[in-house]
Amino acid sequence: MIGNEKIMSFREQLRHFERVEILNSSNCCCGITLTQCHTLMALDKQDNISLKDLSDRLYLDKSTLSRIVEGLVNLGLVDREIPKNNRRTILIKLTKQGISVCQKINSSNNSYFQKVLDSLSKEQLEVFLDSFKLIVSKMMELNNEKSSC
Repeated sequence: MIGNEKIMSFREQLRHFERVEILNSSNCCCGITLTQCHTLMALDKQDNISLKDLSDRLYLDKSTLSRIVEGLVNLGLVDREIPKNNRRTILIKLTKQGISVCQKINSSNNSYFQKVLDSLSKEQLEVFLDSFKLIVSKMMELNNEKSSC
């Protein structure tokens, strides 16, 4: 079992990471909020997705996501569509302007993380990426267990 000192150290580094990431994201998100940025990035990965599926992907309840999407619609970055064959479903997709904003966000973030990750040796990078994926995966598993209680 890992000692409390290591856990506290990990949590401290995680807080530093979160603050740096928020600062970096807020600079590259083209005048939109971090939550709107994450929503656009999810749509960039899978466009024309139902509101329910998008809320599951972002770990947000539907009412919260609906407000976020409303803001993005007002900015002209996403469109909502109700399919004729299922009037209870709302599909969300990026507009041309939304696609352009996603490209800017991706370009800015890729450039930033390229500089960060280039500072690691090939071996360090592989160990880091494998470890980071594993940590995120375990965190997601634990969150899913919590939500099913």
